[in-house]
Amino acid sequence: MSKIYLKSIAIFLFVIFAFASTSWAQTTLRLAFQLPLNHHLAENIASFKTEVEARSNGKIQIAIRDYGSFLEATKNNTKVSDETESQQYFKDKEIMQAVSEGVIEAGLVSLPRFAEVSPLVDIFYQPFLLDTERKLLSTTTRDSPVRKAIETSIAKAGSKVLWWQSYGNVILVSNGETILRPDHIKDKRVRVFGETLGNLVLASGGEPLAISNSQQAFAYKHKKVEVGMTTISEISRKKIWEVMDTISLTNNANIQFITIVNSRWWSKLNQFNKKVILDAALNAENRSIESIKKIEADSYKEVLENGMKLVILSDDDRNYWKEKSEPIYKNFLEKTGEEGMELFILINNF
Repeated sequence: MSKIYLKSIAIFLFVIFAFASTSWAQTTLRLAFQLPLNHHLAENIASFKTEVEARSNGKIQIAIRDYGSFLEATKNNTKVSDETESQQYFKDKEIMQAVSEGVIEAGLVSLPRFAEVSPLVDIFYQPFLLDTERKLLSTTTRDSPVRKAIETSIAKAGSKVLWWQSYGNVILVSNGETILRPDHIKDKRVRVFGETLGNLVLASGGEPLAISNSQQAFAYKHKKVEVGMTTISEISRKKIWEVMDTISLTNNANIQFITIVNSRWWSKLNQFNKKVILDAALNAENRSIESIKKIEADSYKEVLENGMKLVILSDDDRNYWKEKSEPIYKNFLEKTGEEGMELFILINNF
C-alpha cells in the first residue's frame, strides 16, 4: 500500500471525523428577556425553545435567561441554575447591547430600544399613523419595505432579527370622563412610556409622566395621573377596571417586540442549525399573530363584563389628533430623511 494512498485515507478520515464533530456538537443559545414567564411573549419563547430542541434532536439547546427569575433568586438568596452569574441576565434596556456585543447570544427586545441605531423604529409610535389593522399588517409582514429597512439598520448594529411579536395597540384609559380629542387631556397628567408618546401629550397641552408597566395600576389608584396610555391586554392582566372605567380606542401607536441574535454567532452556525432556528422562528411569529388576536378579543370581552365603557373616535377626532401631531411627524422626518419620508407616505397609502 503506497504512502500516497495511506495519506489519502488519513485525510479522508480526518475530514469525516471533523464534519461529524461539527454536525453533532451541541450548540447552546442563551436567550434573555425581562418579562414574567407567564406573559404571552415569554410563553411564545418557551414554545420556540421546545420546537428548536425537538427539531434538532437536542443538538441545539435554548437556555432561557429571564430577568424576573434572577431577581427572585437574588431576593430569596437561592440559585436559578448552575449559571446564575448576574452578567447573564439583563433588563430590557440592556439586552440590545448585550446581544450586539456577543455577551449573550439572543434576546427579546422592545423595538423602541433600537431608536439610536435605527430612527426608523419610531415610525410605530408616530401618532395615529398605524391606526388601522390593514396598515399594521402591511407594515409588519415579512416582505414589508418598512420592516426590511428596520432590519437592515439593526443588522448594521451587529444583530439579526429572528422574528417580530406584537404587544398590541396603544389606547387610553380614564376615569369618569371620555377622552376623544387632544383638548380632553389638556392640563391633565398622562401616563406614558416613551418620548414620542410624551411629545403627543405635550402637543395636546397635557403633562406626560413616564411610569413603568408594573406601576401603572398603582399610579391610577393613587391619582398620580388622570389618564393612561396602555394596551388592552395590560388592562386585563392588571384589572385596571378596578381603578378606571373608560377606554378610548385611539390606536395612536403600536408596540412591537423583536427577537434578535448576535450576527457573529449566527454566521458560525452550520446550515442545519440555521434552518432549524429559522423554521421555529417563523412558527413563533405566526403563533404570536394568532395569539395577540385571541388575547385582545378575550380582553375586550373581559373589560366589558367588568363594566368598562369603550369609546370609538370619529374620523374628525382622529384628524384633530393628527393636526396636533404635525410637529412630531416633522421631527421624525428630519431624523430619518428621504427613507423615512418614503415609508411614512407608503404607510399612509396602505
